[in-house]
Amino acid sequence: MASLCIGIFHSASKIWHSVGILWAIAAVAFLYRLYQTRSFMRRLQREGLPMPPHHPLFGHLLVAWKMVKRLPPDAHLLLMANQVRQAYPHLDTAFYFDTWPFSPPSLWVISPDMSAQFTQQKSFPKFKGLRQFLKPLTGKQDLVTMEGHDWKHWRAVSNPGFSTNYTTSMIPVMVKAIKIYRDIVHRHAIDDPMFFLEVPTLELSMDIIGRIVLDHEFECQTSYNRFTAALQNQLAWCNAGVHKSPFQYVNIVRPFVQQYNTWRMNSYLDPLLKSRYETLQRRPNNKNVTDLMMDAYAKEKSDANNTCPTKMDPDFSEFVRSQVKLFLQAGHDTTAASIVYTFYLLSKNPGSMCRLREELDSIFGPDATATCDLLKENAHLLGQCKYLLAVTKEALRLYPPSSTVRFGPPGSYLVDPNGKRLPTENCLIVGCHQGLHRNPRFWPRADEFVPERWLVDEKDLLYPVKNGWRPFERGPRNCLGQELAMTEIRLVVAVLVREFEFRDAYSEYDLKRGQALDNMRVSGDRAYQVEGGGCHPSERFPCVVSFAHRTSTYLGQNLSNL
Repeated sequence: MASLCIGIFHSASKIWHSVGILWAIAAVAFLYRLYQTRSFMRRLQREGLPMPPHHPLFGHLLVAWKMVKRLPPDAHLLLMANQVRQAYPHLDTAFYFDTWPFSPPSLWVISPDMSAQFTQQKSFPKFKGLRQFLKPLTGKQDLVTMEGHDWKHWRAVSNPGFSTNYTTSMIPVMVKAIKIYRDIVHRHAIDDPMFFLEVPTLELSMDIIGRIVLDHEFECQTSYNRFTAALQNQLAWCNAGVHKSPFQYVNIVRPFVQQYNTWRMNSYLDPLLKSRYETLQRRPNNKNVTDLMMDAYAKEKSDANNTCPTKMDPDFSEFVRSQVKLFLQAGHDTTAASIVYTFYLLSKNPGSMCRLREELDSIFGPDATATCDLLKENAHLLGQCKYLLAVTKEALRLYPPSSTVRFGPPGSYLVDPNGKRLPTENCLIVGCHQGLHRNPRFWPRADEFVPERWLVDEKDLLYPVKNGWRPFERGPRNCLGQELAMTEIRLVVAVLVREFEFRDAYSEYDLKRGQALDNMRVSGDRAYQVEGGGCHPSERFPCVVSFAHRTSTYLGQNLSNL
């Protein structure tokens, strides 16, 4: 018995000895990487390259903590760029930021010209953390993170499914969904309770993108849909490996929730995609992106007699499913947030609201309730709404739904306005649209809602700076669905803005929850952008909606029908 105990003791000692060696190796590797990163930044600092004050041990972690404390707990990390620029005004084009081990050494870019250098003049590869973020949502491959020949091929195949002509042809389909959305808003205007505007707007956008991408009726606005519920829940559990809090790096529940959501999504989509492929030949002229990808696959796999395979092989089936999930997520998430922010900004700027309504009256006539029918009959009327387009672009400037994150290849660098070369090799390059779009160096009246800047002559001081407007990014990796997003936002605003008044209800919401207002604003803005997919308005935008004065006749005519 004694010898057995001694044996167990020796085995345990060996295990602990091995664990100790592994910990020692990990500690040495950590310290070496820490030394490498801090030394790299210290060298750049000695060379006079732009960055906040750098600590030899903590890097910019102390600065980052200071900036994070200025922001609400759920505020999007990208808002930190503007906070840094405000705290250090000389850092108004780009700056290095060293927060290792929480993220790689990075270069934050808030200059139009410098943004163009790594997205348009050259297209730097996407940050691998983006693949980590999207993998639970899309699977193995998706167009956002693919590179090289595969990306070029499938991007070319997908382009017609989001073209201007196809998007315009789908306006009647979009208007049908928007009419349901209008009815939902109408009911809220009558009941007059506070509600969260983002919720029905997300459902609207999902119904629209489902028809555009898949020619499928999700019917999210009128009933529960298990696929879209799983998709939205999955999005909330995705992460890119960069967090404000160290506690967010370890979450043992996350993989189990993600696996369950994946099963829910795939079990809904797979039969639907299988059926679409089997009936593909009956839709020879269909231009939705799912059919385009399936058609390209069928032609590639057809035999000498042009006979297509009767079913998709497992690899392609998984691939097309991944792209559909990507398009559905990207096509509803950011667009819905942009619609909400457009209503928010118009409610805060009555002069712009008045001018917009006057334009819509002149194009669609004084009867606001007829807008849907007019758009269904003549979709090109939307193109005549110049001020509406300006309003949409200005809302996207102030609240861009995303940014771009790339990784510096070997030997790469950017050049600042003073001609300094900023090395980017092995650096995370954050093209921060939130910081760029509100940078007063490039945008006069940067924090103001001024749609007129999109209508002035090139000689006017308000005229937008070249390459400065980047809500959908620019260059070969720009957003595939930007034409669809711009069309959808304008349609929703055109249909609703003359009938209803939107007002944020943050004060009522905060009072109801007993929530302190300290540290719940960003530069005075309660509707700040939060993390989770696209940059959504905080708290899902609590809102009160009422009828615009001009719709009093419409209200009297329709109350009896409710």
